[in-house]
Amino acid sequence: MIRPASELSWPPVAGELAIYDARDGQYHVLNPSAAAIWTAIAAETPVAQIATDLAARHGIAVDAIRADVDAFITDALQLGLLIDA
Repeated sequence: MIRPASELSWPPVAGELAIYDARDGQYHVLNPSAAAIWTAIAAETPVAQIATDLAARHGIAVDAIRADVDAFITDALQLGLLIDA
């Protein structure tokens, strides 16, 4: 299961999602699409379901969204923001 690393926090910020990484003191500000993916992962939504939910919400083909979800997860794993536990 993919989940946020325990050293991260994401307090609410008006109109944005900013992730604070206590390991290095950096903030990662997410665009609305990435924020939707992050929020779903943090809510323990299965990765396979995230693209389906976003596609239905935005009226877009699931295949068009799946590549973006996969790319975000890959990048976040490489940065250590997400872990595959």
